[in-house]
Amino acid sequence: MALSYLSPIVHVTPLTTIRRERNLSVPGVVAVRVNQKVQASDVMGEAEVGRRHVFLDVGRALGIPERQVAASLARKVGDPVEAGDVLAGPAGFARRTVRAPAGGTIVAVSGGRILFETEGQTAGLRAGFAGTVVSTDGIQHVTLETPGALIQATWGNNRQDYGLTRFVGRGPGDRMQTDQLDINLRGAVLVAGVCENPAPLHQAVELSVRGLILGSMTSELIPVAMRLPYPILLTEGFGRLPMNSPAYALLQSNAGREATLDGRMGSIYESQRPEVIIPLPASPQVGMPEDVVPLKPAVRVRVVRAPHRGAIGQIRQVLPKAVSMPSGILARSATVDLEGIGAATVPLANLEILQ
Repeated sequence: MALSYLSPIVHVTPLTTIRRERNLSVPGVVAVRVNQKVQASDVMGEAEVGRRHVFLDVGRALGIPERQVAASLARKVGDPVEAGDVLAGPAGFARRTVRAPAGGTIVAVSGGRILFETEGQTAGLRAGFAGTVVSTDGIQHVTLETPGALIQATWGNNRQDYGLTRFVGRGPGDRMQTDQLDINLRGAVLVAGVCENPAPLHQAVELSVRGLILGSMTSELIPVAMRLPYPILLTEGFGRLPMNSPAYALLQSNAGREATLDGRMGSIYESQRPEVIIPLPASPQVGMPEDVVPLKPAVRVRVVRAPHRGAIGQIRQVLPKAVSMPSGILARSATVDLEGIGAATVPLANLEILQ
């Protein structure tokens, strides 16, 4: 029965210990060590990614028999080449050649064909936020830790970046407009209320903003948001909902500080939420955020479905018996004191905890 009192937790915490793992997509070299301090822009490791293998049919390309291919080769197995270098030929009346499609290496020659391996690209592993290395395997994984503020969101466009926070508009429910964006916001992480049209999002690109934190935006803007080069996080989701008061107040109290926006949504098998991390100066050791909090009196919650979707409040009482809803459904419920609304009976399934 205790499990029925558990609800999803969304962290909106002014000070906690934040620990996050950073990973190279493939094994490489990690250059940082345990207890080392890093800044958001530091590259902690590198790996080569993107190698691919291509078969080049030399006989067909040059119009010669397979037995003549070996004699037509201009490079040997193991030779490094640049894009456009001649690999075989010229041959025939038309003086045909086979050229390298990219920089790389000849791996093998067989059956009149060349197996060509293209060069990979170097991928760097950036810290993303200022913190301390608490563990690393030296080849792929690094775990960072920092004291700081943590705000988890409902939706993100799968991009990451960091910058100094600046506010746009008059409050958590204000509509974001193009005339609110000027050159003074260049390179900042913007905090605004609601976005209803694509113009401000495109104008933010012109200002090279590093990220955007919104309460909500209309669902029609999803395709636009997914194409933009900077991260967008929605604390409430889609529609015209103002940013919840705890998150807005926490961002206000840290205005001008560097914030890291991680808009990754995770897969269906992961519990990862998009989030804002604001590293704070060194302080006495604080605990990690709790992953399990039971619903009980005084716990702060947010309503996630109509008729009070987006409302914030505190649990007054978890009702001992199921309550009949207007729809006729019986549901385990709680009495919640909602800000600006008053007491309301809300099904437990419609609540998430703001910790």
